[in-house]
Amino acid sequence: MNATLAVVTIGVVPVSEVLPLLTEHISEEHITHLSLLASLSREEVLSEYRLEPGEEPLYVLLSDGKSAEISFPKVEIALQGVIEVLDNQGFDVILLMSTLRFSNLNARNAMLLEPARIIPPLIATIVDDHQVGIIVPMPELMRLQEKKWAVLEQPPVYALANPFYDTEAEWLRAAEKLVEQGAQVLLLDCLGFHQRHRDLLQKSLDVPVLLTNVLVARLASELLM
Repeated sequence: MNATLAVVTIGVVPVSEVLPLLTEHISEEHITHLSLLASLSREEVLSEYRLEPGEEPLYVLLSDGKSAEISFPKVEIALQGVIEVLDNQGFDVILLMSTLRFSNLNARNAMLLEPARIIPPLIATIVDDHQVGIIVPMPELMRLQEKKWAVLEQPPVYALANPFYDTEAEWLRAAEKLVEQGAQVLLLDCLGFHQRHRDLLQKSLDVPVLLTNVLVARLASELLM
């Protein structure tokens, strides 16, 4: 099958980590990756996507390795423009690699996969009434997380650990804190977390660890069969 896949990211995301999952049913030559901001300097991003008073903020990792607070609505408008271009180019599936929930993105012909729409109800079905512990990369995202995971039968418990800046010991301490609070399943809800993080925590704590980016990558792969 000659299906084509476009992977769209907002900032700097290590897409190479999920490529082996995506290429189970599609060759890498049929996968295109576009990042909205990764090729821009910090000055360019802060100028073009400057957060205006009253706008919802969006936190993103830039090419200098540091995060930035920018305008959520401006990013959403720009993403829709990217999606329209890819849609017109004939891609079969457009995968938005982001944990954020957008309201105004759509594609006319391609299948548009938005993890924030798909993953929360899927996780809720998987875990049922078990207590979930979620590791979040930065405190600024906590408010959005609480809204996002309201679909869970039990309110989740949270801990902070950043996959880019923190050490293995800090990831492990965050996970241990969640287990002490009764977490029976751990969820790594940041695109910076990958299978090495899951393997470390699962081996050390002997609890199931779910990765949102792995789940959505496998879903995209199945759609391309």
